[in-house]
This record gives sequence, structure tokens and C-alpha cells, in this order.
Amino acid sequence: MQDARDLIDQTVLVKLASAEGLAFTGVPRDGAFFCKVTAVDEVGMWVENRRFATVEIRDGRGRYVPKRRQKVERHEVDLLIPWRIVHTVVRFRKEEAAKAAANVLGDEPAPGRCIGFVK
Repeated sequence: MQDARDLIDQTVLVKLASAEGLAFTGVPRDGAFFCKVTAVDEVGMWVENRRFATVEIRDGRGRYVPKRRQKVERHEVDLLIPWRIVHTVVRFRKEEAAKAAANVLGDEPAPGRCIGFVK
């Protein structure tokens, strides 16, 4: 590995020094999590989250939508994790990544599937 750009398109295990402000994105408060890196820059690393959830609480006219009629929508997004809060990044060799994920997640990931965030 030459530099952080080698992490692009890799599934890595990330441990943050602080997850403050990221709870709404699905990043766990404590512990490490697996994610797929989509890009890196001088600010941080962009990671994929295929299960980002939003709930519309106002309709098109600005009126409140009752809780029983609110629907959760799932989105595939890229999330910026600033380098200043990244404590550790673990990159497994390709042949070992699926086995490592299975040990952490407790099951085998489907081939070609992004592991995503682990709570």
C-alpha cells in the first residue's frame, strides 16, 4: 500500500476516536465497523452507507405528517469521515476480507455485497 488512495473500493474496518455528530448517519458510537471506501481527500475518507434512513415529517405544503403516516426511506449515500476523528483503519488482504467480516458479523456476506455499517 502506497497511500490512502489505495483504500478506494476496499472494504475496511474503521475505529473512530470520536463518533460525536455522526450518530444520525448510522455510524456506531462505540466499536469498530466495516465500510467500503469510495474516495479519499485531504479532509477525510468517503465511505458508502447503503442504509441511510430519512423520514419526511412535513408534506409538500409544510404541514406536519402524523407519526403513523411517516415512512422511512432508505438511501445509498457517501459519508465523509474526517481524518481528525479516524483512530485506526484496518485493510485486509482481498482473500482474507470475507473471512474477517464473517468473524465480526457472524455470517458470510454475499459475494460482491458491501458489508455496510455494523452496530
